Amino acid sequence: MLILLISYILFLVGFVIYSFSGIYHLWRFGYVGDLTKPAIFIYIFISASVITLSFIAISLRSWPSGF
Repeated sequence: MLILLISYILFLVGFVIYSFSGIYHLWRFGYVGDLTKPAIFIYIFISASVITLSFIAISLRSWPSGF
């Protein structure tokens, strides 16, 4: 189970880096007057919600005490 948890954390690190890169490029090179800013905020809200729910689900699981 520890391998799955470490894999998930590594996936999250990659996801955050990829998302930050995408948000930066959308913010920097998006069209003026377009829906880029609302799209960025919606993306951040949905991503943060899914990550928060996954952390809640992980914390509610009973993990073995020994590694």
